[in-house]
Amino acid sequence: MTSVADKHSSARLGRARDAEASRRALLDAGRSLFEERGYDRATTRDIGELAGVDPALIARYFGGKEGLYIATIAEEPSGGSADGLDPHGIIAMVLERWEQRGHSPVSRALASPTLTEEVREQIHTVTDRRLVDPLTADLEARGMPSPRLRAELLVALAVGVAVTRSNRTLTSLASLSGAELRDALAPLVDALQSR
Repeated sequence: MTSVADKHSSARLGRARDAEASRRALLDAGRSLFEERGYDRATTRDIGELAGVDPALIARYFGGKEGLYIATIAEEPSGGSADGLDPHGIIAMVLERWEQRGHSPVSRALASPTLTEEVREQIHTVTDRRLVDPLTADLEARGMPSPRLRAELLVALAVGVAVTRSNRTLTSLASLSGAELRDALAPLVDALQSR
């Protein structure tokens, strides 16, 4: 015979499983739509619809669309990271992804002086895992002094260039093709990875 306490415990367990399934569905749907449409054009309504859940759950589980986006980035497989790329490849990857995706919570956060400590920590974790750590490892393997500082300077260079290109505040920089931009940046990247 099942007690009332057992029934309540089973109901809570079922809700917990449903909550995890809903959270996972939102992550998968968000990742898909952010990749397909970019952050700004992926709506919470469309994400909820694709996930098959109430879009209000985005706020409940992630604090909002921005939190969902950061969670999808944090979970991306290593294919989106700089592993196996040299500094020139990493700069090219960052600039290309920025051009493809436009501004996102991660790009805004990287350029924002006003972040909550929680968002700062999330962005720090994602940036380290996907960019700074692989760059640092590459520079360490080649015996470069101050490899972490150099890695962070390379990431800052890529972010700064990407921000000013996307907002078109520096017109000469914004007018360059991807190849022209990589050529113009090559001496700076070379300088950061030489003794």
